[in-house]
Amino acid sequence: MKQKICIVGDGLTGLTTAIVLGKLNIKVELIAPNFKKRTNDKRTTAISQSNYNFLIEFLGKNIEKLFWPCKKIDLYHETSNINKNFMSFEDQGRNLMYVIENKKLKNFLKKEINKNNNIKIINKKMKRIDARTSQVFFEKKRQFYDLIFLCVGKKSNMIDNLIGKRYVQNDTKEVAITTVVKHKQKILNARQYFFKEGPLAILPLSNNSFSLVWSLNRNFDIKNIGDLITKKLRTILNKSKRFNFSKIHSFPISLRFNVNSKKNNILVLGEGSHNIHPIAGQGYNLILRDIKALHNEIQNFLSIGMQLKESQILNNFVNTRKPENFIFGFGIDLINRFFNENKIPVSFRSVILKDIDQFKFLKKLSLNLSNRGIFN
Repeated sequence: MKQKICIVGDGLTGLTTAIVLGKLNIKVELIAPNFKKRTNDKRTTAISQSNYNFLIEFLGKNIEKLFWPCKKIDLYHETSNINKNFMSFEDQGRNLMYVIENKKLKNFLKKEINKNNNIKIINKKMKRIDARTSQVFFEKKRQFYDLIFLCVGKKSNMIDNLIGKRYVQNDTKEVAITTVVKHKQKILNARQYFFKEGPLAILPLSNNSFSLVWSLNRNFDIKNIGDLITKKLRTILNKSKRFNFSKIHSFPISLRFNVNSKKNNILVLGEGSHNIHPIAGQGYNLILRDIKALHNEIQNFLSIGMQLKESQILNNFVNTRKPENFIFGFGIDLINRFFNENKIPVSFRSVILKDIDQFKFLKKLSLNLSNRGIFN
């Protein structure tokens, strides 16, 4: 009899985990009452080359057409009303990252899940989980599982109730403003601007559109944010052009790590485990590395005929992944603080950034860390 795992949640983390673990010789049950509902996630995700290869391995080449590849990343900082290009990343013409709209990725993942006979969708509402016995209770029945993965996001009370409420966190007091911009210019690669108002990222989606992600103080007056976006784009791209953009959405930003991410046979994955600043686009990349590590741990145990339940799988996973996620999260937070207008004097920042593009070793190290992580 095949061993059975349960995945709770149908966000990007839950869907990706189901796809990857569904390739193993185990039964996967995905608890997702809203699985058939239309996905309306307006956010955009950037994926490193190594993580892109990992996704292609499990999703096939049909998904390649949904991604926009970027071969270069330019960084700018604002000083004396001038946006100076202080660093550029390239790798001999190779792709550095791939950009995709969340809704397209989620819809593709759902289609692949429907094709996989190892994955069963449970569209019933869950009542509770018994951590001691690894049981999930529904309205009229209950199910036993060998492992349970909570992919329920940072807002769910389920994690606090099951695992405990112990967090290392920093309130950034920021929100992310995001929209898709239509244009008639040649913008093929990613750009990151560090404005006095907050960091703004441009992530190309096609020849004539890009996703704009702008991190602003949550007290920032966004009543006229559309006019401010247009003003900024005309300053950095082309003063004579008009830009059309979709409805503007906002998402809260926070830095938070769950100290306790496991209990017995239950593991927290995704934003419920770690939630970091979007400035470097590493959120989903860290999650993909988590899923890859989890897949490898489970595969190793299955290959020698070991039981998943009450095994060392989750302990091994936590010991392997927690240090890197913690270092990445707080390292990115430090970068955001460095560029915060109120934290670091402009003159000091300008001196530090003046010749930083000349340090090839630093650029190579940054590329490797962004691509593969710290311990790979």
